[in-house]
Amino acid sequence: MLTGLGSIAVFGSYLIPVCAFAFAFLACLGIYFISKIKRFTPDTMVLSGIGMVFFFQAIQSFLQYLASPEALKSIVFWTFGSLGKANWTNIPILATVLAAVFVAIYSKVWQLTAMKLGDEKARSLGIDVERLRMTMFVLISLLTATAVAFVGSIGFIGIVGPHIARILLGEDQRYYLPMSGICGAALLSIASVATKLIVPGAVFPIGILTSMIGVPFFFYLIIRKKR
Repeated sequence: MLTGLGSIAVFGSYLIPVCAFAFAFLACLGIYFISKIKRFTPDTMVLSGIGMVFFFQAIQSFLQYLASPEALKSIVFWTFGSLGKANWTNIPILATVLAAVFVAIYSKVWQLTAMKLGDEKARSLGIDVERLRMTMFVLISLLTATAVAFVGSIGFIGIVGPHIARILLGEDQRYYLPMSGICGAALLSIASVATKLIVPGAVFPIGILTSMIGVPFFFYLIIRKKR
């Protein structure tokens, strides 16, 4: 968006998705290697993720500082997230990636369920914990980057949806994984309808509403976990 390369015919339309995957994967690698030092404790992974957020936000802010008014407008609107860019051209791409990634992840459901017992117990069951974790990081990077590349950053869907699914069905990954997707899709659809009711006839960034819903829910989870 900043350089104008995204407007190049054919190549430009795929440049943002490619960059989205590359940097999503880079962020995941950073979290992976930092967490590996502390043997993947939840606190370390959360703090590593927060650190990556601030690091990439700083880079993004620097790019916004350099951007022209027209490019800045596009960047800011994209970071808010909007389903307005979803069309019949990119929906098949999203559907293909979703189907391929879901099949790949679902083939590991029993291993993922065993991972909830801890790394040592998972290893005793013959699971290659390191390989499985890296595989999941790659697949999650691909899935997330593909979605974000087309519609921008729509926050908290990946936090609220899975937690609702966990409350409903528990930790069995056979049911938890598909229900997480269903809950996330339902939440996104409800938020999309709500944005159209808030400002009729205007394009209201959906990412703002999902964050307003997600932040209180996130605090609720923290308080509930503490109890």
